[in-house]
Amino acid sequence: MYFPIGWPKVLKNLGTESIMQIVSNRDKILFASLSEECFGVWFCKPSVPIVYHRRTSESIQRLGVNVGIEWKPDSSMICISTSEGHLILYNVESQNEQSAYQQCDPPTASLRRDSAELFVKEVITSLKITLFKEILVWDGHITRMCCISGTEILVCTTRAHLLRYRWDGSQNRDYCLDLGRIPFSINQQVSKAEPILEDNTHVNDIEYSPLVCGFGITLNDGRAAYLTAPNLKFDPNAVQGIWAQGIDDATCVRVNHKFRLIAIGRRNSQIDVFTIDELTGGLELSHTMLLSSKDFPGDPGPVKCMRWSGDGRAVAACWERGGVSVWSTFGALLACSLAWDYGLSRDLAKDNPLVVCSMEWATEGYQLWMVKVEDETKSNLIQMDFVKSPLTVNPCMSNQRHLYLQADDKLYINLEDNLTRRTKISMDDYSDMYQENGNDQSLEYESAAKYKEFVDDNECRKQWTVLQLPATYIASNWPLRYSAVDTSGAHVCVAGRAGLAHYSSVSRRWKLFGNEAQERDFVVTAGLLWWRDYIIAGCYSMTSSHDELRLYPRDSKLDSRLARLVRAHAQVLTMDVLADQLVVFGADALVSIYELTRIDNMGNVEVRCVQAVDVSALSHPACVLQASLCRLQDAPDSLIINASGKLMMVQREEYDVDEDNNPCPMMQIFVC
Repeated sequence: MYFPIGWPKVLKNLGTESIMQIVSNRDKILFASLSEECFGVWFCKPSVPIVYHRRTSESIQRLGVNVGIEWKPDSSMICISTSEGHLILYNVESQNEQSAYQQCDPPTASLRRDSAELFVKEVITSLKITLFKEILVWDGHITRMCCISGTEILVCTTRAHLLRYRWDGSQNRDYCLDLGRIPFSINQQVSKAEPILEDNTHVNDIEYSPLVCGFGITLNDGRAAYLTAPNLKFDPNAVQGIWAQGIDDATCVRVNHKFRLIAIGRRNSQIDVFTIDELTGGLELSHTMLLSSKDFPGDPGPVKCMRWSGDGRAVAACWERGGVSVWSTFGALLACSLAWDYGLSRDLAKDNPLVVCSMEWATEGYQLWMVKVEDETKSNLIQMDFVKSPLTVNPCMSNQRHLYLQADDKLYINLEDNLTRRTKISMDDYSDMYQENGNDQSLEYESAAKYKEFVDDNECRKQWTVLQLPATYIASNWPLRYSAVDTSGAHVCVAGRAGLAHYSSVSRRWKLFGNEAQERDFVVTAGLLWWRDYIIAGCYSMTSSHDELRLYPRDSKLDSRLARLVRAHAQVLTMDVLADQLVVFGADALVSIYELTRIDNMGNVEVRCVQAVDVSALSHPACVLQASLCRLQDAPDSLIINASGKLMMVQREEYDVDEDNNPCPMMQIFVC
């Protein structure tokens, strides 16, 4: 769940030209803005420009103006496509010995900084852009580029070709694709498949996902399809196209990697989201994102652009006639600028003040960068800040009764006591109220019970408590990634880029690592949770270079020497706890169940692995959102797995471990 907060911020353009496109690198820390004759690179936070490059007039006349831009996954190169069918490769070199910005205090004593919040600890490294190679694509105009790996980029042309170029400038001719030779059908079980025979048909939008094992594409004639192959090499003789049925007005496409969904924007202003049928291999309509008449009674026009958030829990979309919206993964409207109050004199159907042509999410989804069109010759970069539910990255918080949201440097908390108010009324009054509602059945209750307790939702308080993270921690570990609140709501734990910190509402104080080296020695990768008075974190140790579980006692000082460390066999992806049982899911597709036992009051905890379940047959580990335990009657605790939005249950049987404390094999029953 994502919600906008505050006013959008306008960034000053580096040049006088109109910006056409904004693209982030894989880490979503660096942003490249593209105009017809130049491009620039911005830093995420603080939002400042780092480098600016303008092409010469001779280069523009010979190669054409800029039309597209793409990052190499390691951010070491940038590829520019031009209107005359050329690719321009640039090297992006980091000048580690130089900082792009230096902070200097003014000579006036009253204006000097005296607070830690005013010192920016983020080091903004200088970048140097140099021309690497110019490539002529003898295949018409370039319509779209798509990076498919760390070594190759896919280039789509108006001659219905999908050309694969290496980042060194050479072409991988053996694996280039031709739409006229790819068989298309409605699913992978249909024996009759035909290629595209129409002339002047080409790809106008494309996105690749290895978890979907294919490409989502839209054609210039309005059709949409899914290109797949038996393996990720994409041999031209093995590629098959699957049509998205009922789509003849597609404008853009985006793929959700974690939920394995393909979203297709249409000219009728709606977004159709398809899933891949595991039986037939065809595209099946999952749901539709459509504005209701209450949200906007008019027609905002064709869908212009879409972007999924990094965690796949939200998608941002904009329309050609103006307006920006944010939807949840399965179609709930979270925010829409068309429903904002612009005054009585503004007709949004004819003159929308927010027309966006390109957008991109920032790191952790806390910012949405957009290119706002002012007029035909002018555009601006704007930012919109967001807060999100902690369930997007830390699903083990779903069993909490407290409501809270997290921003990049603060938490918005509303405890259960504020959300509900319990009221006692006389049972005689309750009986009269019960009969007035049309139910004549007599109420049975003990004579000693004279009062009944109920929850009065009308007495709820919607006031948020804003908990600002300490500047000494967040300044060097921005942004906030994970957060957890204990069952009482009195203690909060947070984790940023490195280390962790926790807060007590009783003492109103934060606890940080006394040794900053220990704080930088590990990175929380799998979320946080509370077990009794312990903080459990799934981490990666920078010093020992392996993954582990860490248990920190709440009442002791934050010190790694006092923590209980348990080495993990693979990267920890998600965790959950039920009573004294800890469920850990790793990148090796193994669900490990640990039994936690508190030995004494000195912080000693015994962690014993009692069972392991291999779920590699169910889903790719990156698509598993949550693994939890639940209790059903008198049976052993059942294992619940959420994979790409599909809920599966594994019935556990009695288990045992061998003498080396390794889990023994077990029988498994899968129920979907």
